[in-house]
Order: sequence, then structure tokens, then C-alpha cells
Amino acid sequence: MKILAVNTSEASAGVALVEDGVPVCEEFFSAGVTHSRVLMDMVHQMLTVRASIPVAEIDGLVAARGPGSFTGLRIGISVVKGIALAASKPVAGISSLDAIAWQMSSSQRSVCAMMDAQRGEVYTACYRFSGGNMIHKTGEVCVTPERAVALAGESALFVGSGALAYQGQIESIARGDIGFAPGFQNQVRASALAHAFFQSQESLSNDPLSLLPVYLRRSDAEINFQNGK
Repeated sequence: MKILAVNTSEASAGVALVEDGVPVCEEFFSAGVTHSRVLMDMVHQMLTVRASIPVAEIDGLVAARGPGSFTGLRIGISVVKGIALAASKPVAGISSLDAIAWQMSSSQRSVCAMMDAQRGEVYTACYRFSGGNMIHKTGEVCVTPERAVALAGESALFVGSGALAYQGQIESIARGDIGFAPGFQNQVRASALAHAFFQSQESLSNDPLSLLPVYLRRSDAEINFQNGK
């Protein structure tokens, strides 16, 4: 099965072509440029130039459904929906946190995937892996770093942009055996999204309109409106 995976859940953008769990081609971009300016060109270059695989040969598309940047998620999901509708291909949405956590699937400790949600908060979920399989996952929440550390427990590996942004704070309040992922594993990678899809019970949907973002909290515009700003 050939899957085209797209991630725009954070400042970076990524596209990957994965066949039966094995990456064929991947492109990652993190240079502060709006996703809408680079994403379609990344998809086009990957399929027509690097992989030379027509859209007709792809079995489905996977997008990061969130949590993450509200605008980024909308762009990525819209692009995936557009391609799926035009090419009559099925789609699936995968958690951004799952994509981060699966990169740590060999860890013997609890894996705390954290994304920087700004406003002094993180999007987070905690995972347990055994033999490369996910055996437990907590609910996805938007909380303070302190609360995320409490949820992770006393033996945890912290990974993701939230872990990177709040590493000093985590180190000062965490107790027990903790660790941090190396820098290159703190991103939501498109190939990891595809891997999470192949490992999950998610199925492809023939209705692209069913692909919706998951935000976990209200947008800044809604918060500012409520506060009268």
C-alpha cells in the first residue's frame, strides 16, 4: 500500500511517500515560510520528480489532524482533501502526538509527547510501548508543562517541541528517571505519521470531507473575543 502523508501541524512542513511502512521519499521544511507557499510544490516535486509516481498509483492520503497550529492544520488538511477529491482517493487523519511518540517506540520508559501550544501550555499525551508496539495511551489534553510532567510519572522520556521549549522547567520539577529525545526527533515527521497510520487501527475513508482537525482548545481569536480584546 502506497500512502502519501502530509504534516503541517507546527512551523515545519513535511511530505512523505511510504509504501507498506517503508519510506520511499520524504521532504522536510522548517524555515519560517507559510505552509501555503511551499506545500503544494513539495507534493508536486515529490510525486513527479523525486519518486516519479502518479497520483493514480497512490492508495490513500494521510494528514496530521492535530493538535497543532490552527492555520497549519487547516492548510494541510485542505490540501489533502483537494487531492483526494480530485483523484478519488481515500484519506485518514492521524494524531500529531502519535507521530511524535512512535519515533520513541523502543523506549522502556513512558513516552511523554509534548507540542508547544504557546500561552504557557503544551498539547500532550503519554504512551507506553513494548516490543515496538503501543500498549497504552492517555487522552490528549492541553495543559501546563507542570501538569504534563505529573501525567508522565516518575520514569519518562520527553519528546516534541513542547519538551524542547520547556526542558529547563521540566528538569526542575520532574522526579525520577527522565530523559529527553535528541533534537532531530522532536519534530512531527510525515514519515512518522504514515508509520503511525500503518501501526494503528485507523482505516482510510472514501469521504474526504470526514477528515477534520482536532484542536484541543479554542483559537486565540475566540479567547481574545471572550476577553474583550
